[in-house]
Amino acid sequence: MPEPTHYDRYISREAESWGKVRPDPSHPQLWHDEHLFELFFGEEYRWLVRCAVSHGPDVLELGCGEGNLSLMIANEGCRVTGLDLSSERIGRAVVRAAEAGLSDHASFSVADLNCVTLPKRAYSCVVAHDSLHHILHLDHLFFEVRKSLKPGGTIVVMDYCGIGHIRKIVAAGLTAILPTHQPYSVKWRLRKHLRSFLAGEESKRNAISSGDSSALHSESPFEGVSQLSLIRKLGETFETVHLKTFLPFWFYLAPKVRSGKRLRTAMGRIFRALDNGLSILGVRGAYFTFEGRIS
Repeated sequence: MPEPTHYDRYISREAESWGKVRPDPSHPQLWHDEHLFELFFGEEYRWLVRCAVSHGPDVLELGCGEGNLSLMIANEGCRVTGLDLSSERIGRAVVRAAEAGLSDHASFSVADLNCVTLPKRAYSCVVAHDSLHHILHLDHLFFEVRKSLKPGGTIVVMDYCGIGHIRKIVAAGLTAILPTHQPYSVKWRLRKHLRSFLAGEESKRNAISSGDSSALHSESPFEGVSQLSLIRKLGETFETVHLKTFLPFWFYLAPKVRSGKRLRTAMGRIFRALDNGLSILGVRGAYFTFEGRIS
């Protein structure tokens, strides 16, 4: 039996990491706080759902996790297939579909999107939410997506495209200085992860090949292996119908700065207003929405 490659080891760690994902009060994320998620992503997420439903009825979700988006789309009458790397999350998605009475409309399977083979002309729409920036082999995946779409089919994406080196340095500095949910003693110990936080996608891609784990996220090694290249490759592969970036910077601090429940939403509004201001000034957002089609 051949020895596992660096890729094999890292993809196994990636799957294990996502299988264990749970809300962490000491390190909160926007997507684990329903109020902040609505404030920062609500409008774009609803656009994603509407777009996928309108281009149904046969929908494929790439990186479906525990099935949140797939089940929302299935509940609107579409037939949805969800793929994810984590067998644990796929198992939970299957259970949730059964509990919601949607098993006939939503099916889920384990798949590594870096090397997946998709059926020909099977879907009218492919949707991806916050998963493609974890994909190393975008060319392969997008070739398979094109193959799997019916004529005139659509791909709809909402994802992360990075904030750049300077903004990362500022974000790291503010996180270190401001009072956050993590005590200063813990944040000081986290300085050893600074290199991986500052690493760009080229460094992360090289690290996957070389086995240099210092440039990779300690739990999710494929985090950020695709960022700006994601927008470029989507534009090269599909005819762009819609592209918008949003949230240039302040979104990063919103869930981390420590505040009481009464202040949390107010502070979130301030951070969102600051991000809106940067967008008006022409600063590229860290997230984007995209709709593309094939002829």
